[in-house]
Amino acid sequence: MNTPTHALVALAVLGRADNPPRNLWVLAGALLPDAIIFFWAPWQRWGAGRDWSAIWSHHYFDAPAQALIAPFNSVLIYGALLIPGLWLTQTTTLRRSWGTWITVFSLAALIHIGLDAPVHSHDAYRHFWPLSDWRFYSPLSYWETDLHARWVSLVETALVLTSAIILWRRFPKLWIKITLGLLVALALLGTAAQQLAATAPPG
Repeated sequence: MNTPTHALVALAVLGRADNPPRNLWVLAGALLPDAIIFFWAPWQRWGAGRDWSAIWSHHYFDAPAQALIAPFNSVLIYGALLIPGLWLTQTTTLRRSWGTWITVFSLAALIHIGLDAPVHSHDAYRHFWPLSDWRFYSPLSYWETDLHARWVSLVETALVLTSAIILWRRFPKLWIKITLGLLVALALLGTAAQQLAATAPPG
């Protein structure tokens, strides 16, 4: 799914109106699994001088790129981080705050992975790295039209709008509503652009 969708869903599930630090950690956890791509792709385009078509159809699937992506999308890593987070929530006040932040960060990343796994086919991740290179090649894809991407996009749009309604009602401040509106616009534009782009599976 598109990155803004992950942010909206995680904030709807884990965000709290009276706890800005918690919300920042939720946002960070929701974005981190995709974060490396936002550095890797520009470097491939302007640093290495490769064209976008080759980047996404070939270089993205090469071993170096997959080695970068795997740690950011590992259930085992975020699950391991969740354990001390939960433990710290049972300790003193200062540690409890850190425990809460680590916990929601880990949960937000796991929500991201949980949303991604059913809609990645040829581009499936190694969610059990470093213990296993196994990938779940889903029969559904959020971008490949021959794998029901248009139906997946409808589900994603419903998730975006539902999350937006929840967050709109939860957060009263105007600047948050403006930020929320921008996130929703980015999510919907990303979904629309994904469907308009070339959506053949990689060769």
